[in-house]
Amino acid sequence: MIAGGDPLHAADGDRSAGAHYHARMNRLPPVVSLLLLFALSTALTGCRSNPFDEVPERLTLQVRTFEDVVRWGVLEKMYLFLKRDSDEPVQIQPGLDNVRVTGYELIEQISEVEPMRWRQAAQIDYVLTDRQVVRRLVDFQVWESDDEGKTWYRTTPVPVFQ
Repeated sequence: MIAGGDPLHAADGDRSAGAHYHARMNRLPPVVSLLLLFALSTALTGCRSNPFDEVPERLTLQVRTFEDVVRWGVLEKMYLFLKRDSDEPVQIQPGLDNVRVTGYELIEQISEVEPMRWRQAAQIDYVLTDRQVVRRLVDFQVWESDDEGKTWYRTTPVPVFQ
């Protein structure tokens, strides 16, 4: 070891002094370790990792499938989620093939409005590809079930991309 007992500059033959120094430096006092563990566990239990905790499972699947349809740009399929009262054909917005979705973010988590009726809001960012125009819209969604949660339908119109 170099004079002064500096373990960082110990000679190659004295590895135990350097190892001892690093072991002391990497060990936290027990009180600090407990405080860090407590702070971490408090932070983790305070976070809700799943915003769909109390939402009916079939509704969760339906809402996530709708989100996937929008994110992946298969916008014509948005109309399959609508509740239809008659047998007349659905009018699909023209020009959806010119829309490329670049973002879908929930700005209002899904919440129950009344039994078998839930709502949420999403912000959708998109580009009109022929003009490279960037746009943003807010999609307010209301989802309902008439059969005790077996089937869920969107009762609000699908977003219009302009």
